[in-house]
Amino acid sequence: MDALTLELLNGLSTFATLGVVALGLGIVFGLMGIINLAHGEFVMIGAYVSYVVHANGFSHWLSVPLAAVVLFVLGGAIELTLIRRIHRQPEVTILATFGLSVCLRQVAELVFTKDFRGVPNPVPGATRAFGVLFPTYRYVLIGIAVAVVVATLLAFTKSRFGLTVRAIVADRDLAEASGIRTGIANLCAFGIGAATAGIAGALVAPLGAIEPQAGLAYLPGAFLVVIVGGFNKLWGVVVGALIVAGVQTGVIHFYDAVWAQIASLGLAVAVLQFRRVSVEGASA
Repeated sequence: MDALTLELLNGLSTFATLGVVALGLGIVFGLMGIINLAHGEFVMIGAYVSYVVHANGFSHWLSVPLAAVVLFVLGGAIELTLIRRIHRQPEVTILATFGLSVCLRQVAELVFTKDFRGVPNPVPGATRAFGVLFPTYRYVLIGIAVAVVVATLLAFTKSRFGLTVRAIVADRDLAEASGIRTGIANLCAFGIGAATAGIAGALVAPLGAIEPQAGLAYLPGAFLVVIVGGFNKLWGVVVGALIVAGVQTGVIHFYDAVWAQIASLGLAVAVLQFRRVSVEGASA
């Protein structure tokens, strides 16, 4: 029973991390239709922000909002100088964001070298809950991640900006004809998507090594979450993260991490096939 409880807590931690990483991916794809292959590098940069903050003697907790600000500015700059020129060409955006991911990794190597960096755990030790000991920092990570996801969802569903975004998603041409400045909405959306990835990077920095290739590990899982949860609604990202984390945790409990990734991929393929059949059935 204790082992099962521990696995459930690990699954909750995975869910929280996947949810924050995939949230930004879902925002960018849902509003702009862009498959951003550089999203993992945004997570990596967020982790390096945490490292720089620690290396200069400041509190780790400063790095979380700072990573959000740095990545929002970077994301906005990328949207303004690159994405805005090509976002109506899906194939070109895939190639461009892939090239961007390579460039960001190379810049990270030039600045920080290939050496592994680390950030000490700001909340060391474990807390006993539900009959098991679980790292205290992971509880904090779960709490912050859930707060970020909830705040972002509320911002996109209850605010005036969220109403603007939903109008653009429903019909971009009509929104532009109605006087909505879609360029500003795109810039903000891409910036927010990057900012959530930066927050995720800062949060996971104390849990492992930081190096230029670190972001690559987060991109496949984030895409699986968006595929499983759906492309058009942000709340689907939460559902997708919960399902993918549950599948991975369950398979790891009985088998291993490799089979967990295979099971997640199989789930995504099954969901896409189900949606295709549903669309064909509805149009028949």
